[in-house]
Parts: sequence; structure tokens; C-alpha cells
Amino acid sequence: MTRVAIVGMACRFPDAASPRELWENAVAGRRAFRRIPDVRMRLDDYWDPDPAAPDRFYARTAAVLEGYAFDRVAHRVTGSTYRSTDLTHWLALETAGRALADAGFPEGGGLPRARTGVVVGNTLTGEFTRANGMRLRWPYVRRVFAEALRGQGWDEDRLAVFLEGVEKTYKQPFPAIDEDSLAGALSNTIAGRICNYFGLGGGGYTVDGACSSSLLSVTSAAGSLLSGDLDVAVAGGVDLSIDPFEIVGFAKTGALARSEMRVYDRGSNGFWPGEGCGMVVLMREEDARAAGLRRYATIAGWGVSSDGQGSITRPESDGYRLALARAYERAGFGIETVPFFEGHGTGTPVGDANELGALTAARAEADPDAQAAAIGSAKAMIGHTKAAAGVAGLIKAVMAVDARLLPPTIGCQDPHELLTGPGAGLRALRTAEPWPRDMPLRAGVTAMGFGGINTHVVIDKEAPARHRAPHRRHLMLAGSLQDCELLLLDGESSAELREHLAATADLAPRLSYAQLGDLAHTLQRDLRELPWRAAVVVSSPDDAERRLRQLTDALERDPGRLVTVDDRAFVGCVGGEAGNIGFLFPGQGSGRGTDGGALRRRFAQAAEVHERAGLPGDGDPVATDVAQPRIVTAATAGLRVLDWLGVEAESAVGHSLGELVALHWAGALDEALLSEAARVRGEAMATYGEPGTMASLSATPERVRELTYGVDVVIAGYNGPERTVVAGPAGAVAAVTERASRQGVVCTPLAVSHAFHSPLVASAADVFGGWLVDTRFGPVRRRVLSTVTGRELAEDTDLCKLLHRQITEPVLFTRAVQEAARDVDLFVEVGPGQVLSSLATGATGVPSVALDTDERSLRGLLRVAGAAYVIGAPLMHERLFTDRLTRPLDLDAEFDFLASPCESVAPDGLSAVPAPGERPANGAGPAERGDARGR
Repeated sequence: MTRVAIVGMACRFPDAASPRELWENAVAGRRAFRRIPDVRMRLDDYWDPDPAAPDRFYARTAAVLEGYAFDRVAHRVTGSTYRSTDLTHWLALETAGRALADAGFPEGGGLPRARTGVVVGNTLTGEFTRANGMRLRWPYVRRVFAEALRGQGWDEDRLAVFLEGVEKTYKQPFPAIDEDSLAGALSNTIAGRICNYFGLGGGGYTVDGACSSSLLSVTSAAGSLLSGDLDVAVAGGVDLSIDPFEIVGFAKTGALARSEMRVYDRGSNGFWPGEGCGMVVLMREEDARAAGLRRYATIAGWGVSSDGQGSITRPESDGYRLALARAYERAGFGIETVPFFEGHGTGTPVGDANELGALTAARAEADPDAQAAAIGSAKAMIGHTKAAAGVAGLIKAVMAVDARLLPPTIGCQDPHELLTGPGAGLRALRTAEPWPRDMPLRAGVTAMGFGGINTHVVIDKEAPARHRAPHRRHLMLAGSLQDCELLLLDGESSAELREHLAATADLAPRLSYAQLGDLAHTLQRDLRELPWRAAVVVSSPDDAERRLRQLTDALERDPGRLVTVDDRAFVGCVGGEAGNIGFLFPGQGSGRGTDGGALRRRFAQAAEVHERAGLPGDGDPVATDVAQPRIVTAATAGLRVLDWLGVEAESAVGHSLGELVALHWAGALDEALLSEAARVRGEAMATYGEPGTMASLSATPERVRELTYGVDVVIAGYNGPERTVVAGPAGAVAAVTERASRQGVVCTPLAVSHAFHSPLVASAADVFGGWLVDTRFGPVRRRVLSTVTGRELAEDTDLCKLLHRQITEPVLFTRAVQEAARDVDLFVEVGPGQVLSSLATGATGVPSVALDTDERSLRGLLRVAGAAYVIGAPLMHERLFTDRLTRPLDLDAEFDFLASPCESVAPDGLSAVPAPGERPANGAGPAERGDARGR
């Protein structure tokens, strides 16, 4: 069966000037969203947080092109023609030219010009045409002014002089209407302009299927190739429409995101708009093969449908199912054989549910036992580019099959229930994965448009004779995905640091999300290791601005070694010596995660620990025999990452189980022995011992002794000045709980299987002790403050006896951590959860931060790195950017966005209008705008 090959591609989307950049951004999770620039649309005029506000919109964020300029001289376009033509024409022309060059036809050379056609998807041309139309509406504006001013008693002479000046100012941003204006303002001439420039005779036209437009252009062009009408086709879409007409319109349908844009997420609440252009060059596969051209992939099939009597503005499952059925019937294989779907993914609750539901049902109908397929959407990184959305997804999908890599599901933090329920046929990926070896190189791409039109295109690629692993660079980028960034700043003095913070706070809201990573890398590279320091963990440009300003204010308080503004912002002044860190290792009850969190995905050092441990992925994560190996493995992984970053500690305190990790840190047992000890200890404590339970009381040990007098319980843990844990038979602990409640003492039952650290687990201690007898420990070579003795362990401590006693004796955490605090400036909790960090600060007053290895966010590690930097502790901060995708960022550069002529007059622009009764000077009026976006 004849198929259509994709032989060339080009694109220009926010933060992506080529398919390679778009693909690498997708793998690395770069998102191009930023606050809408005032030169495009002044937010003071249009933004209102109230969705019901008339003529306003409630979302301030979009993905916009930055630094793009059309080279009209190179394209032999006159200045007058350039100025009279909407920018969509020029962006489409340039992108089509780059796609042809990529296919091996630079400047159209070698094309069968008479049999080469162009199909472009576009809706409403572009916003610049709509803006320029304001020039011809001057008579209406003049009438409104005139009637209003006559009502104020103005005479005709005074009115005429005033309106003459206003007219000049009003019309100044808009080009004069000439012979190029009409053709330059129509969408149906975009394709014709490409044909005209390259001398193509196969026909050129524009299709408008709303947000399906660019994918429809591909199916239309493919049909013409298969019918024999064309031999080569350029297809794609262009959209430059981020103006009040579209954005206010989308706001009134409730489609814009009210908070963060999420895709296929339980918190999906709409989309943020985007813009750009993508083009592909298509040929019949046998012709491309005969010509020796590169074939990125082939278009195996496509399906187009309408929703019938469904909604005009939202997708319907039944209509979409029809498009899917037609696509796979044409392709000649089943939907269950496709391992990756590049979805429409607008992030609206109804849209996501309908799309996921239809795909899931279609796959289940084809094969209920099919391997779950990955799904994602380019909109999560470049916004909804509307008429160009489908081709953006197509290019991303083509790059995926070409790279043999499944991209991550960007914008999905808490996957939609349809992705996590029993038998889910689709899955969200937190990081990129190698293509399944037993699955074909196939992908499905979806676009859905207003009016109820659905388009689905299926691509595939012939698998090579020998399996080829994904490129190392792509795998490297897959591990670099981060949800937040660490900004590090320094200064010679408090004033210099304040100035640095203020300048960075001014810059932050003008950056995109992706550029936050660029900013973090630039700031890190420029550090001079000066005494005054600040660190802040940020998740968005707005978040960065807010926290940087908080730090600026905090500097007014003349901080000491470390001031914690909140759990993500630190500022301080390094003294003459490097600050000291104390590690805290948590015990049972900390965290619940079993997958290693973001730390495992981001750092190979953590992943290797988890792989060596080989823990089962199922089981109750809080069950003793599961929890203890899980917690020890997570803490060890955290240690490896901190060690790689150069973060060192002077002492360590391990809470109960955590003392094993502290001894490992001190060199007394290696990783393999640590893992085995945690397994044996966990199994012994889960299996042996008499029934019992535990509870935590918010009271001093003395008060707790009063509350437990005469009751068969013991104090099992001294966790803080007013945090005391009791253990004993369930009935006895319940009696203490009741007694405490009557006397106004908060008492919290603990979810444990036994009364740990009490005589009731003596048999478990004996079993573990028996295993310890045959265990060979090394000397304790670092400072460990034991929670068994409350004192520093000697190098030759009998660890067999110590760890045997530990199971039945109380945890002396308060005493141990207070002893450690004598030489510590910062406590770092290494492991899952963040219980010990707050207990340690409460007991000692020393600041603390938690790594929290269970977190799906990287903020825990960045918190630790930031706090360590501020106190002057050792930190190889440059390693935070090893293998990361960042791009150069000039902190002093002015950003260059597409500018709306309606925003070109400053707020005081009417100051150039003559006052009433004053005539304008001869030749008045600003100079001609010139080529603006051209060169």
C-alpha cells in the first residue's frame, strides 16, 4: 500500500526555532510560558481575576515568540509590502522555506515545481490584520469623540483642531492602506504567497478547521499525493493570534486556565495560549526512497470526523471515536499497537476526560490486554497554538519515533483518574523512557477544533534491522527534568546583595518558565563566593519575583549566619569559617513513597542505590517489613546525591532505625550490609513480639509520667521538650489517650504494628541480636550522636550490643540532637518525610531543612543546597546543572517580542495631540515606524 513520507520539517514555536529544539524541550520538560508582554497586550487594560468581568480575561500567561524577525531583504520583499502584510504570511513563508531546505530542496531547487502544492492551516489570518483594521474605523471613533465633546460645549473650530491632532496620533501605528493591504490581510493568500515565492504550480490554499487546521492541512496534502494530483506537498499551520478578540473569547467559554496549566491531570483547569508555525514536506514514500531522501516517518493513515449534534466548543467522545476508527482502518493496523499518543490535550476538565475516555475505550475494544500507551501534549510546553497546534504535535511525535524515545507527559503532576485506575490503557510518564523493544515505532496525533471537527493522524517508521538504543544526549536530557529551580546570589555587602536581589526580582516576571532554568544557571556561573548570600527555590516567574522581594525585605533585618524567610528562601552572611551541617536520619513512620521520588529520576546516584536494593514495587509501604528497607534505601540514595554535590556533615543523629544509616555514613557498615540489616530488622520486628501500640503526646516527659502513672506503658521516645512517645498494650495506651484528652493534652495514636522500644518487642530484639552476632562492623570513624545513649559513639563501640538494645530501649532523640547542635549551624534531614527537621529545630533552635526523598518535586534537594550555600558549607553547585538543557541568558538584554500596533502608543501618547485651540505644527507626527519586525 502506498504511503506518504515526511521528508522535511521546520518550525518556529516559543523557545523552539527548530524541530530539534522542540524535541529536546519536550524531553527536558522546558515550558515556554511567560506573562503576556505589554507590547503585545497591555494587561492593565485587559486582565481581571474575575472571570465575569466584561471585556476582560483572567489568565495573564501565554507562550509567545521571542527574538523572531523576518529577514525581508533576504526574501526580496519590499518595505511597503512587508508593512501591509500580516506577520503570519512572513512566518509561514520563512518556515516553509526551511522545511524545503531540510528536505533537500533549498530555495525550492530540485522541486518538480509544477506538481508541488502548498496547504496551510490558519484561522482568522493573524491579530495584526485585526489591529490594522482599526485605521479604517477612524470615522466611527471620530463620531464618538465629536458627539461626546459637543455635549461638553465644544464649538466646531475647537473640535476640528482637536480631532485633527487625535487622528494623526490614532493612525500613526497602522500602515496606510495600499495595493498590498487586501492580499496581506487574508488567510487564503498565505499558501499562495509561498507558491508565488518558490514558483510552485501545484496549487496553494488555506484550510480552516479551527484548532484542527494544521493537521487537516496534512491530511489534505497527503490525499492529493495519493491521488496523484501532486508529487510534493508543503503542509502545516501558522497562528499569531494572542489578542483581545481571541483571549477574551476563550475566557468567556471558561477555557483559559485559572491557575497553573495542567494537562491530563486531576487539576486540569484550562489552557494558556501560544503561537507559532510548523511545516512539513510530504512525498509518496516510494518517490522519496527513489530520490534517496531522508524519511523521518510515514503517514500510515488518518481519520476526520465531526461531532454531529454535539457541542460547538468542546470535543465529544463519540465523534472522536469515529475519527480514530477511520484512521486505523486506513492504516491497516490496530490502535492497540500504538505505544505513544500525542494528544489534543487542552487541559480543560471536559476536554481531557472526553479525549482520554475515547482513546481508552477504543484501545480496550481492540485488545483489553494491550500494554498501556504513553500520552502527552505539546500544548503543555508551548501553549495552545490553535491553527498550528496539530502540526506542533505531529513534529513532536515524528521526532519521538525517530529518536525511539517516549517523551514525558509535561504539565501532569497528579495524573487523571483515567490514567491511574484499574486497567488504564494509557499512562502519564514522569520522565522520558526508551521505546518499548517489543512495540512498533508508531504514534497517533490528535487535533480537535471548534465546530466539532476531529482529526487523527497515524505515523509509523520502519524499525531498523538491529535494535538501536536512544541517543545518549536524549537520555541525558530525560533525566534533567525539574519542576523548580534554585537561584543563588551573592554580594560583597548587604547593600550589594540587596541591589542584586532587586534587579533579579525585576527581571523574573519577564522570563518564561524555561528561562528560569537559564537564569539559575547564569546566576550560579556568575557567583563569586562572596560573604553575603541568598538562595531561593522557585517554581514560576511570578513565584520567583515574590520570593526575591521577600529576601530583599529580609536583608533589612541584618541577618546572621542563616535567616529562613520560609522553607524555600534563605539569606545570610557567611562568617570567617564554613558553616557546619548535621545530618538527621529518620526512623520508621517517615514517608510512604516507594518509587524514589524526583531524586531517583533526576540523579543517577540515587537511581543506582534503588536499583541495587531491588525493593518490590508493591506491598504496604508502612508495614514494618516493607517500611524499614524502604526508608533506609531512600536515606542512602539521598546521601549519595548530597555526597556528589559535595555537601558534608560534621555529625549525624539517627532516630531509631535511622541510626543504622548514621553508622553507614560513619563507615561502620557498607551499603550492602546496611540494606541487609534493615531487611532482617524489619522482618524481626514485624514477625516477633507481643501485640501493642504507641501514641505521641504533646507534653514534657515529666507530665507524661504523671499521665501514665499506674498504667502498663513506658516512655518509648523523647522526641522533643514537649513531644513524648509512649508504648504498651493497646488497652493501656488507650487508657493514657483518654486520660490525656480529659486533661487537655493532645495525644495522637501512631499507626504501628507493635509497641516498639518497649519490653513487648524483646523477642524481636533477640532475633535481630542473634543475626548481629555474626555481623562484622567497621569502626565508627565519624561523629555519631546515638539515640540509644544520647552521647557520641566511640570509635570502638560494640555495635552488636548497641543495636540489640536499641529495639527495646527508648529513643533519646532530644538529648542526642541537643548534643549535636553544639557544633552545627544547619540540620539536614536525609530520607523520606520531614518529621525530624521540625523536631530538631524545636529542641535546639538550630535551623533545619528536609531533603524528603519521597517528594515528586525536586524542591527538597534544592532547599538543602540553598541553605548549605547560604551558611558557607561546602557545595559543588555547578553540578546542579550537569547534563541539563539550559540556554544562554543575558541578564541585561531587552527581550524582543512581536508587538501589536495597538500597544505602540505609550500611556501618555496623546500628549502629542494639540491642546484645544492650538494648531499642530507643520509636518507634525511621529516618524514612520519603518520595517519594525523586518531587517
